[in-house]
Amino acid sequence: MFFRSGDSRDKGNLNLEYLKMLRVREWIKFFAPIPLIGAILAPATPFALISVGVIFFCVIAFGLGVNNYFDVEIDLRNTKKVRRGNNPLSSGRVTKRGTFALMCVLLAVAITLACFLSPGISGVLFTLLCISFLTLYSVNHIRLKERFIVDILTHGLMFGLFPVLAGFTLAGGDLNLTTHILLIATLFMIIGCESLLTHQINDYEEDLGNSSTTVVKVGLKKGWVLLASVVLLSIAILELIVHYFDIGLVLHSAAVAYLIAYPFYTCRNRSELQGVINTYSVYAQ
Repeated sequence: MFFRSGDSRDKGNLNLEYLKMLRVREWIKFFAPIPLIGAILAPATPFALISVGVIFFCVIAFGLGVNNYFDVEIDLRNTKKVRRGNNPLSSGRVTKRGTFALMCVLLAVAITLACFLSPGISGVLFTLLCISFLTLYSVNHIRLKERFIVDILTHGLMFGLFPVLAGFTLAGGDLNLTTHILLIATLFMIIGCESLLTHQINDYEEDLGNSSTTVVKVGLKKGWVLLASVVLLSIAILELIVHYFDIGLVLHSAAVAYLIAYPFYTCRNRSELQGVINTYSVYAQ
């Protein structure tokens, strides 16, 4: 069947709206490399590395699609998200049926490829754990994303710990023969926690009265304190990795600089940061 020129444009625009549901631009540079790091440490063959990339592209896209699917009413009350058009489902540009079908396709590709690639059960298990937590994070009546502290820990698990371990085991790595991968996976879990804290700090004003996040519950100033504490924890874990494994001075210095700079650079809402610094200065005296 051939489409008229106008029909072709309409179909292209609709496909683009479904792509927006997956919010690829928000995570492709940050979360996509994490399972690849696990695969590289396995070490992975080129085919395994590409396969892990495809699997977790589908897994993460599924997770963001689920988030939009269940956040329709909340996003309608969030003026910034409405203005940016982050959720095409809330504005009626895509349908629930079409979104559900898209998520099913993403799941089918990810699970099928994981079963084909994984030399044992571990790779599939960690992939399924990622999918499960991404679903429970947003699904109605459970919504881990609105449970105090649990939201932060869950984000670290599903975007940090499990992806590293999944990438490692999908590519043939043996968890019984190495310990460094567990420390590295823990470090990325902490970075995943930082990621959500920075997001909650940035969205604090919009979330007030609309969403029950950890930062909303404790307040913006304590949210900054919590973020600073998690940053210090990430540096401590990095130093533990360096203690057991020689990663070289250049990589060590770059990692420390990244762990300090990333969360504070990505936070737009810095109005309470000076108050936190002053508070710590008083305690230090």
